[in-house]
Amino acid sequence: MANKTSDSSVSSPDPKPGATDSLWQPSWLHWLISALSGTVEIEKETARLKQENAKLAEKEKKLEESNRRLLEIDKKYATVKPKSDIN
Repeated sequence: MANKTSDSSVSSPDPKPGATDSLWQPSWLHWLISALSGTVEIEKETARLKQENAKLAEKEKKLEESNRRLLEIDKKYATVKPKSDIN
């Protein structure tokens, strides 16, 4: 007795040209949307970090100015300090 091919494989129609494209497209489209979403999120995070860095740079500049003024005051105090304080 010879092995018989199943009826389902014999009767199954040949796939039409482009039929596999419909199966491929959603996964490709999903990948594209995911990639673009990731890009958008990265750009948002980059913009937020740039803004935060600008604020920190401004605070640093203010601190440096305050430190400079404090050093000037300290120098003035050291030169004006009465001799009686030294003893």
